[in-house]
Amino acid sequence: MARKERILPFLALIASIAFALVSLGCQGSNSVSGPATGTASANIAGTWSGFFQSDDLTTCGNSGAVATFQQDGANVTGNLETSACGVAGYFRGTLAGNLLTGSISMEGCVGGQFSGTVSPTGFSLSIGDLTKPLVTGDRVIMSGGVVTLRR
Repeated sequence: MARKERILPFLALIASIAFALVSLGCQGSNSVSGPATGTASANIAGTWSGFFQSDDLTTCGNSGAVATFQQDGANVTGNLETSACGVAGYFRGTLAGNLLTGSISMEGCVGGQFSGTVSPTGFSLSIGDLTKPLVTGDRVIMSGGVVTLRR
C-alpha cells in the first residue's frame, strides 16, 4: 500500500503539468488565421508572347516563349512554353499587387519556382532550375532563367 500512496500523488502531479502545458499550447488559438491571400491589381488573363533567356547559355540562349493564362482574382493558372529550351508546363501562381509568384510544373520534375513583377505593358519572371530527383538526383534537367512576356 505504501507504494500506491507514493505513486498516486506523483501521477496527479504529472497530469496537472500535462494539463497546464496543453492549455498553454492552445492559448490564443481563436486568433489563428489561414495563409494570406493576394489582392490582384492587374489582370493577366489571355495570351502572352516574348522571350526566354536561360541561365545556362551553353544549352540554350534565347528562345521564343508563349503563355496562356486564366485568372480568378489573385489566382493565376495556365501554360508556359519556350520554343527551343524545353521549358514547358503548367503554370500556377498568385498575384499580390504587382508581384507574381508560383511555380511551373513539368512532368516528373521538381523546382521551377518563379517570381516577377507585372507592369501595364508586360512582365518578367525569374524561373528556378528543374530537377528529377528520383532519376538524376540533384542534377539540373532544365535550367531556369528569365522569361519576359508582352501582350
